[in-house]
Amino acid sequence: AKKLFPQFKDYISMALTPMVITARMVKKDHPDARICFIGPCAAKKLEANRRSVRSDVDFVLTFEELQGIFDAKDIDFGELEGDPNDDMSEGTAMGRGFAVVGGVAAAVAEAISHMEPGREVKYEYGDGLKECKKMLMMAKAGKRDGYLLEGMACPGGCVAGAGTITPVRESALNVERFTKEAPEVSSTTSPFVARLKDVEE
Repeated sequence: AKKLFPQFKDYISMALTPMVITARMVKKDHPDARICFIGPCAAKKLEANRRSVRSDVDFVLTFEELQGIFDAKDIDFGELEGDPNDDMSEGTAMGRGFAVVGGVAAAVAEAISHMEPGREVKYEYGDGLKECKKMLMMAKAGKRDGYLLEGMACPGGCVAGAGTITPVRESALNVERFTKEAPEVSSTTSPFVARLKDVEE
């Protein structure tokens, strides 16, 4: 967006990504920890290389790369046990929805409705680069003034990332199920909100 639509560069959110916030929280509690982000997005490797992030995230692996490691070592992921003391995976429904197109914008709108009841939040999302460009062309023409715009490069959202190993539709359904199982709905009621001031830049 910055290259093709430089007039909008001051309006691009500079909020930290969940990868960075989580890494900083873990390192705050465990300063000697090594952080490896694992997900479907190959672009996270570039993000982890940014000067402002380098000290937070040590390694990035895609799901495909992790599956390759498991296969090489004859590890069956389904047989691994979770850590019963892991409270970092207790995400909110809104946060869990980030992985599908429209999820980030919906979470922001929902949080604003909690902080400022009655405020209208108009938003739109671009599903894939072609739609993102079209959406920004509409904004350039003045037809999206006051809108929150979300752009997902991968059609369908992060679940369709280059490093995924599951069909997109199946992943989207899993996200939907996982979202419904969340202990909290709103990101504003997450117990981790109180810790944000400790990890923000």
